[in-house]
Amino acid sequence: MRNKLFYFFAGFLLLAIGLFAYHFYAANNAERTLDETIQEITKKSQLNLNIDYSSIEVSPFSGDIHISDINIFHDQAIQRAASARFDLTYSDFLNFMLWGAESGLKQVETAKLDLRSISYTNRETFLEVKLDTMRVNYSGNLWDLVVISMTQRPTQLQHNIKASGTKFRFYQGESAVGAVSADSLTINAYFGHSASNPDSLFNSLELSSITWTPPKSIQQQYQFFIQGFGYQADSIPLRSASLIYRNTLEDNLLSVKDMSINSELFTVSIDGYVMLDTDQFNQSNMRNVAIRLHEMSPKFQNFMQQLEKLMGLQIPGGDSDLQIRLNGPLAKPEFTFKP
Repeated sequence: MRNKLFYFFAGFLLLAIGLFAYHFYAANNAERTLDETIQEITKKSQLNLNIDYSSIEVSPFSGDIHISDINIFHDQAIQRAASARFDLTYSDFLNFMLWGAESGLKQVETAKLDLRSISYTNRETFLEVKLDTMRVNYSGNLWDLVVISMTQRPTQLQHNIKASGTKFRFYQGESAVGAVSADSLTINAYFGHSASNPDSLFNSLELSSITWTPPKSIQQQYQFFIQGFGYQADSIPLRSASLIYRNTLEDNLLSVKDMSINSELFTVSIDGYVMLDTDQFNQSNMRNVAIRLHEMSPKFQNFMQQLEKLMGLQIPGGDSDLQIRLNGPLAKPEFTFKP
């Protein structure tokens, strides 16, 4: 009886060791397959693209994929991340192991991605975007997403991305925007094949606890007014900002369904169309952009009243509900007050 128990436990131990060894072998095989696939896709890409990373690790039991020290070079743009962790199901991991990366990715319809220390820098436009962390929830078809990202070809599938990030920073030299930082960022993006309801392809973006640093030219020109509200010219606080938009890539038409900026002084609501100039953003052309200032604080209402007296103007709704319509280049638009 004792010998039977010994052989039983010995056999069970050998089976366990075999399973452990198999999982580690499968993980190593998946790492090699992913590395080869990334290099192959990069070579076949129609873009001037180069991807560099220090390591790929696949967890032998959970199937999670961890990539470290990522650098993506595309023309004058550099994208970096200290780490990226793909949270896949174990069945997805088995597809990678059994059928290879391409067949495995074609089976992935949902995935989670955790990014740390992310940055985007364009050396030509001096644009910089940074985030401490970002959590991405994706649904669609992961292989199709990889292919369209590398080749920029149209897709017949719909892709949905929901992401939340922390410590957002945006900076572009002396552009019209200046620098923006926010405690949190939330993105909902939908692209690809049009759904039965076109409104479902509108994207949204939200920022909270914002600090805006205007360009030096705006700081110098409006320093007196900004400091009059108790703010520093290089650090203007905003409670939140949100944007619902749709971007037609074929003609670079940005359709703003609703944009809202909330501060202690007032709330700004914006809608309209912008024909984007990707080379010179300041020259992007606005069409029927409507801006509405409302929910004004008593301090701001008093400011508007004093401004009207100082300039000898009667601004329609100026001290309660101000509406402006803009047309022309973003850098120097034509504006009219709407009664």
